[in-house]
Amino acid sequence: MSLGTRASVWSYRKLVWSFAERDLKSKYRGTLFGWVWALLLPLATVLIYTVVFSVVFRAEPPPFGNGKPGNYAVWLLVGLVTWSFFAVAISSGIPNLLGAGVLLQKVYIPSVIPVVGSAIATASQTLIEFGILLVILIIFVNVGWTWLLLPFILALLFVFVVALTTGLAILNVYARDVQQIVTVIVQLMFFLTPIIYPITIVPESWHGIPVRTVMSINPMAQFVEATRDVLYHLRVPTLGQTAMLLGWTLAAVLFARLVYVKLGPRVGESI
Repeated sequence: MSLGTRASVWSYRKLVWSFAERDLKSKYRGTLFGWVWALLLPLATVLIYTVVFSVVFRAEPPPFGNGKPGNYAVWLLVGLVTWSFFAVAISSGIPNLLGAGVLLQKVYIPSVIPVVGSAIATASQTLIEFGILLVILIIFVNVGWTWLLLPFILALLFVFVVALTTGLAILNVYARDVQQIVTVIVQLMFFLTPIIYPITIVPESWHGIPVRTVMSINPMAQFVEATRDVLYHLRVPTLGQTAMLLGWTLAAVLFARLVYVKLGPRVGESI
């Protein structure tokens, strides 16, 4: 958002953290394993996809950046962890404004605050997953200075997701179908993003349609590929990739700003 919006978020930082704490505490409340599920769920997903694609379909993973033969489970995990933050933050953040409706009706707070709190809660789990991923990569001796670029990519991803979710969450207050439509789009995007398959197996064109180019433009394809570049392939993303990451992030911020200015101040009255 704009400089003014960022200043507002900072001035409400205690409230932002309160929303984040609420989401963190409620996520696994009443479960037997608690936060262990934050590790079990992504690992179970990786195991399922690994069996299906590396055993049944015999997918060949790209080699590690250190030159050694690749490992499909590790290659898949990099993509899934990156994607998971996007999918979970979107699905939990969009209905967040409606969930905070009672508070928004009583006092004025910027409508972006509950969304940022929800994203921080999701990011906390994602950082744990990335920590496990880095340990696995160290075990495979696939370590390089390009890892230092990961915080930059994750920062852009966080801003992109928060901005996109903020705009959609505000729209969802006025049109409750938004959440359902986005759920379908996110499911479709999962298969249009090179998470379980390398983009190189996608044909360049199909019936005159530049399929690979269209799929590569997908913002999450850019984030997944950039993350794999710095962690798995140990190479620096190209200038074109970096420009795409910055472009999508800026587009999301402009979208959120437009929606926020037009509809944000009246959210409390419309819930």
